[in-house]
Amino acid sequence: MINKIFATFVLLILCNPLSLCQEAQIPYGNFERHPLDNMPVLERDKFGNTNPAPVPKRGLEYRRFLSASVKIAVGNASGSGTIVHYDASKNLAYVATCGHLWPEGIMSVEQGKQLKRKCRIITWYHNDQKLDAPKSYDADVIFYSYLTGQDTGLVTFRPDWLPNVFPIGPTDYEYMKGQYAHSCGCDGGSEVAHYDVQFLMLQKFNLDGTNIETLDLVTEKNSPRPGRSGGGLMNDEGFYIGTCWGTQYVDGTGKGFFTPLPVIHKFWSKQKGYSFLLNQKTKPGSAKTLKIIDKMNSGIKFEQEYILLP
Repeated sequence: MINKIFATFVLLILCNPLSLCQEAQIPYGNFERHPLDNMPVLERDKFGNTNPAPVPKRGLEYRRFLSASVKIAVGNASGSGTIVHYDASKNLAYVATCGHLWPEGIMSVEQGKQLKRKCRIITWYHNDQKLDAPKSYDADVIFYSYLTGQDTGLVTFRPDWLPNVFPIGPTDYEYMKGQYAHSCGCDGGSEVAHYDVQFLMLQKFNLDGTNIETLDLVTEKNSPRPGRSGGGLMNDEGFYIGTCWGTQYVDGTGKGFFTPLPVIHKFWSKQKGYSFLLNQKTKPGSAKTLKIIDKMNSGIKFEQEYILLP
């Protein structure tokens, strides 16, 4: 009986959502930014315990996550991103990323139409197929927010394949303490890789330059290094659940920092014409991930919604 009670107690601890810290445990303020991708490095010197160096993984078992992950080149700099939606009728892929790859501040959809910022998408995969060499695609920057506490953005491009996607998760998604998730990105500007990170806590602090409270997701193990900025955080169910924006130590041995879903939803929902990305009907892990074989060679690109689900 005692063992049963103890086991239940441990299970409750492990399955509880992350506790919300009232104050940030990591200093947010004047921190260095790495020249590769403008990634904030929160602490120059190491204090206390650190984790082992991040271990990149590119095996077949991670291809599901790698295939939706891309590199984003902005001039001589580069970050990362994740394909979160594909519209076959427009042949348009939507890539979630961070905002600090571009000038500080906010660029709304309307401002984006005037500024016409460009970048390049680089991919190593066409779904399950590993390419012989990476391919590059011209891309448009639709909107972004480059504020501490609200670091997120959207880029679109026209692929020449039907890409796998990781739909944006719901705003009430519960981050569980100790839960592992899949962080993908291009550390050091290298080929995209998969990293296992573990949830540590949610932090509450004020949005940059305001008294508005915001949230930050803190992780440990395989923490980001410069180049992973904008890289997606994904779960086993097939949802996109966060955006990489910063690291504690430049070598990835400290904690990692990700923009969580409530912050993404709050900013994206204000961008006219793009809130539909927050309510996608695709069911992750379902039959919609199956490859559609066109035996008639019609050349038609089929949307994921082509496969009907009950």
